[in-house]
Formats: sequence, structure tokens, C-alpha cells
Amino acid sequence: MGNVSRYPCKKNGSTNLCYGLAYEIFAEYIESQLARASNAITPYDTPTRIFIMYDNDRPVGYVGIRTEINEDWKKWCGNVYYCIRLSDRGKGYGNAILNLAKPLCKKIGVQPIYIQANIDNILSQKVIEHNGGVEYKTDKSKYYYIDIK
Repeated sequence: MGNVSRYPCKKNGSTNLCYGLAYEIFAEYIESQLARASNAITPYDTPTRIFIMYDNDRPVGYVGIRTEINEDWKKWCGNVYYCIRLSDRGKGYGNAILNLAKPLCKKIGVQPIYIQANIDNILSQKVIEHNGGVEYKTDKSKYYYIDIK
């Protein structure tokens, strides 16, 4: 079946671990991602819940919620990250997926919510701000947001 993902690595700061992955291996990758919910906090990973957004049985994006983070993870990337399929960007899915993630965060005890966007990712900045993100810090590469309510 070929590769399951043609979205390049490191696009807008996100590493696509499925890039070039053979379809036959994809199921194993998905299982490993689902198992992350019980991870310990390390410099390489955190306990994370992954949710996939579908539109008419077609996956259009996903959101990851890090259920526990330490000060390092707060600096690196926060509690929440999301990715929308390249062909579906600009269609409101980013707003929708982040809006759906907010009550999930509250339900599993993730408060406040920390999230960030790369300086050059204006669409993500707008999505975060539209969903209540308040910028609290900026550095040379990222905007940092808190209190998405």
C-alpha cells in the first residue's frame, strides 16, 4: 500500500514519526502511541493521551494531551499539541480539535493548559488565541500560552 504518511518531518516544528512508514508497520505504531498513556515522565516522553478527529470516517487530525508534565516539559512544549492533515488546514479543524480537547483536559485533571506555537506558525497562534490561550512568554522561536478556558 505504500507509505501511510507523506507529510514531511519537522513541518512547523512537529516531528511526523509516520513519515515514510510502511502501511504494514503503521498498526504497530498506533498501538505504541496508545500505550503512552501509562508512560513515566522522562526527558523523552510523558504520560500522553492521543485523540484522533474524524470527519465522515476520514481522519483529519489528532490532539495529544500530556496528562503530567514537569518544568522542563512546560518549557519545551506544554500539555497539549495538535496536528491537522495538510490538505485540511484552513477549514476550521484546528479550532474544532482544540475546542474538543479543552473539556477532555479538564476531565482528566490537566489544568492549567500549557500550549505553544512556533513564531512562524501564524495559523496555530490564531487557533490557540481563538480558544482562549493567553500569551505569557515569547522567545526567538516560540510563543507560549496558558489558561485555555
